Amino acid sequence: MDDLELLREIAQQNEEALEILMDKYSKLLWVASLSILGKNHDPQDIEEIVSDVFLRIWKSPTKYQPKRGSVKNYLVLITRSLSINKLQRSKKDYLLNDNFALENIPTAEENREFINEMFYLINSLNSPMREICLQRYIFENTPSMISSDLNIPQKTVNNYLYRGKRLLQQAFDEQGMELFYLLNKGADKDGKKI
Repeated sequence: MDDLELLREIAQQNEEALEILMDKYSKLLWVASLSILGKNHDPQDIEEIVSDVFLRIWKSPTKYQPKRGSVKNYLVLITRSLSINKLQRSKKDYLLNDNFALENIPTAEENREFINEMFYLINSLNSPMREICLQRYIFENTPSMISSDLNIPQKTVNNYLYRGKRLLQQAFDEQGMELFYLLNKGADKDGKKI
C-alpha cells in the first residue's frame, strides 16, 4: 500500500493503516525532531512530538495536499513545526545549530508561514534542483550527504543549491518576505555573520 492509499484508509478510521504509516516513518520523524531539539533535549519530548504528528494525521488525514509534496515531506514538515514550537515554549538556550541561537528564530507563526512557503516554493522547482533543495533546506542534510544520497558529484549539488537559493530568494523578495535569512545558517537577513 502506498502512502496515499494509507491516508485514504486512515480517513476511514483504519488503525492498521496508521500503524503501517507509523512503522514506515517514525524513525525519520524522530531524527527530524532531534535535529531541531538537539541531543540534550529530553527524549520523551521527541516521542511526544512524533506521536502528535501521527495523532494529527489520524484526526485530519484530508489536510494533506498532494500538490505540495509527498506524504513523507508533509510528515517531516509537521514534525519540524512542532519541534520549533517546543523549542520556543521551553525558552531554554538550545541551539538550532552551531551558529544559530534560539533568540534569532522568529515566532512560531512566522516559522509556520516560512516553512509552508519554503516547502511550496521548493516543490515548484524542477528536478533534481527540487530534491536537492528539499534535502538541504527542509531536511537540513549537508551537501556531502545529498551528494552521496543522490549519487551525484558534490560540485553539482553545490551548483544546484546556489541556483536554487537564488530562485527562492527572488520568490521571497517578490512576496516581500524577509525570512530567507533562515537558509543562511549563521547569518542574519542581510547576510552578516551572527
